[in-house]
Parts: sequence; C-alpha cells; structure tokens
Amino acid sequence: MFDLDQFSIENLARCEAHNGFNHRLGSWSLSDWMTATLGELGESANVAKKLNRVRDGIRGNSQSESELTEKLGSEIADAFIYLDLLAQSQGLRLSAIVHQTFDKKSQQIGYDRALFE
Repeated sequence: MFDLDQFSIENLARCEAHNGFNHRLGSWSLSDWMTATLGELGESANVAKKLNRVRDGIRGNSQSESELTEKLGSEIADAFIYLDLLAQSQGLRLSAIVHQTFDKKSQQIGYDRALFE
C-alpha cells in the first residue's frame, strides 16, 4: 500500500537535498507553489486535449494514444508531487487533509463508509 506520509517525507527530502533539487521549501511563497502546481495541471490539460483529438478522430497529434496516456499519467503525478509540497509549505499534511475532507463530504452526501475504517 502507498504510504502518503512516507512519500511526503521523501518528497520534501528530495526537494531540499543538495543532490536533489536543492530547493528549500520555504524559499517559495504560497503563490509560487500554487503556480507550479497549476502549471503541471495545465500540462495535464494539454495532454487531455490531445487525447480528445484521438477520441474525436481529429488529426494533429505527433504521439500515439498510448504515448499520450502515459504522458498524462506522468503530468498528473507531477501535479500531485507539487500539490504535496504546496501543502507542506503551509504546514499541512496532505494525508490528513485528504482523509478529513473525503470523510466530511462522504457524510454530507450520505455515503456510509469512511475512508479509513
């Protein structure tokens, strides 16, 4: 099973390590982290546009559907990585806020199972 808390520890370590990105978490503002995250989501949206072309039979892509699907996964993962760093930059644990938000919305809509029962 994927351990989000362990991922966050490693993500921060790689971000700040001299042999990683050598980028202190606190050296960017909330706006900087948000812009980076949205940039990756924008790249994901561009791939989605190209996959829509495939779906609709529109020419113009230089990559195959399978290549685009793989690229989409990579771009979504990049956005997730930045989202985790954005949360950490604000003193938030992504694992905690996702869990709380998911369970709160589930309760609001009448979904009877908590995320981690």
